[in-house]
Amino acid sequence: MLRKLYLLIIVMNCLHVNAQTNDSVFSVTTLSAIMLLNANNNQSGYFLNPTSEKPSVFIFLSPECPLCKNYSSTLNTLYQQFKNRVAFYGIIPGKAYSSQEIKAFSSNYQISFPLFIDSNKIVSNYLQASITPQVILLDEKHHLLYKGAIDNWAVSLGKQRVKPTQFYLKDAIEESLQNELIAIKRTKAVGCKINDY
Repeated sequence: MLRKLYLLIIVMNCLHVNAQTNDSVFSVTTLSAIMLLNANNNQSGYFLNPTSEKPSVFIFLSPECPLCKNYSSTLNTLYQQFKNRVAFYGIIPGKAYSSQEIKAFSSNYQISFPLFIDSNKIVSNYLQASITPQVILLDEKHHLLYKGAIDNWAVSLGKQRVKPTQFYLKDAIEESLQNELIAIKRTKAVGCKINDY
């Protein structure tokens, strides 16, 4: 009986470690081996620089999602503020949008950071993104620092505050750059579900 209990504890610990690893540490080798289409120049290539020693922000967007459109200005501001110290990657998951639609979205909302088309949702699935807009901040070793909403402006679909009072992504970036503990590591992203096609 004691031996069975001991084996059960070992199995449970292994399952816990695997779940933790899959959700909090990502492989730079895996990410840097993924080829995506660059929406800005229609060229396919390795989108991630494996030698970068910067934290990385992955921003999952949909050209037709109202919240993605509404957050474009905030995201552009964050990019301009941190682009020299943080790598930004805009990711458009799925095959629902043509490159022309994505270019129009980028142009209309003056997206200043690079946009990549993740047509097979390889990056989206690997980083376990499920909503647009959703952001994921990894440190230079690809440990998860923050995942969730950009800020707390959107309470739910169709319901927003007058203005945000908590700036989750900005705070997480600043804390990481100052080598401080991230105060808020997870929030629930509000937006459009990433499609399955």
